[in-house]
Amino acid sequence: MSKQLTKIDPLVSRRAVSRWHRFVWSARSYASAAPDRSPSVIAVCILAISLCPLLSSAHPVEGDVPLYRAVSEDLFAGKVPYRDRELEYPPYAVLIFTAPGLLGKRSYAEIWVALAILCDCLIKYLLFIGGVRRPMGLRSFLPLLFYCLAVPFIRYFYFERYDIWPALVCLSAILFFCWGRHATSGAAIGLGVGIKVYPVVFIPALIVVAFRQGKATRFAAGLCAGLLPIALLSFFVPWWRFAEFQNGRGLQVESLGASVLWLGNKLGMIQAHWEFTKKWFEVTGPSAMATLTWVRCIFAIAVALCTLLAARVAARRSSFSVGQLARLLLMPLLAFVAFNPVFSPQFIIWLLPLAALASLEGRWLPVLATQMAALLTPIIYPSLFQDYASGLNSLETSVLVLRNLALVGALSLLVRDALSECCSSRTPETCNAPPTGLESRYPAANPQ
Repeated sequence: MSKQLTKIDPLVSRRAVSRWHRFVWSARSYASAAPDRSPSVIAVCILAISLCPLLSSAHPVEGDVPLYRAVSEDLFAGKVPYRDRELEYPPYAVLIFTAPGLLGKRSYAEIWVALAILCDCLIKYLLFIGGVRRPMGLRSFLPLLFYCLAVPFIRYFYFERYDIWPALVCLSAILFFCWGRHATSGAAIGLGVGIKVYPVVFIPALIVVAFRQGKATRFAAGLCAGLLPIALLSFFVPWWRFAEFQNGRGLQVESLGASVLWLGNKLGMIQAHWEFTKKWFEVTGPSAMATLTWVRCIFAIAVALCTLLAARVAARRSSFSVGQLARLLLMPLLAFVAFNPVFSPQFIIWLLPLAALASLEGRWLPVLATQMAALLTPIIYPSLFQDYASGLNSLETSVLVLRNLALVGALSLLVRDALSECCSSRTPETCNAPPTGLESRYPAANPQ
């Protein structure tokens, strides 16, 4: 009997392994085809799950929301921003601040959070559309998944800052551009510049791509339309004073230069101070004053070079897919954020949508580095040991430096890829697939 069992056991084991292989293969096939069969169901599930950790902190009692409310109340009282009140934000931001006041002055904070949640849902919806417009199985959900995984780590200030609004506008502009709606994209970029300035680094590359597609006139017309209200506002409101306000700022504690100086202070190498100035914290002292000019020069040079490099890469292509364009524009934006002397924690919100779209194509290392920067943010702000107001300790400062170096590393990888493409003798081709499924409802741009 034992001999018969020894003869049967190998046969039984082979059958069991064969069944297991068939089960694994069927599961993988079903998982790969599920996004193409029912993408909306999966997206709704991801969206619902991602909102759970955010809603628990959706009641701002501090941060910038009281400032936004004060600006709104002053405007309703007849005071002119920039003239009767010092304001560090671009003019279109004032419209965002007044929106909750129009809907209900007594419940300003609650309405602000509700509008921020709406913006969050719109961003996730656009990331979902941007992914599934080119069905690639499970990879189509990477933009939505990456964004949903990163946002809970910045929930402390995610709804307390208005930076989610320009992030939504810029994401919309990129998708409109890829869908061939160049005038709408240009208008959205102009609107974004009036809200938070930083979308200005996207303009050179987008103009070059639009010129290559024969749509430069439409894009420029939309851009001018988006900026026209600012030009007209110049006759009545001195909105440019916000730039003068920003020019007087020092090294904010989260910036690359300030983090290195504060780490040197913790190691006993230099003398520096962690001080509250106006509405933020800065690293001050003789070393900080001597470093500030160099930091500003490096910032200007890095942003200019990355913007020009992005335009040079754009000149080599006749069309871009969503992932390729997001990866291209992420390069100058990373330079703007990583080397900025007034790097604030909420700047991470600008990066996440573009980094999420960039996961559709190319290497993941720049995307993962950006994600890691978001994951490390709670250790820095509000800080691991709740000592942000008095100055980060050595461990937190080391994490801050690591966070900044991660962004610089992501930028270096994107620059290396861009330089390799510029030095290549072969003109790169995009691999735009023909419209299928949801893509037929959102057609890609047709270059001419």
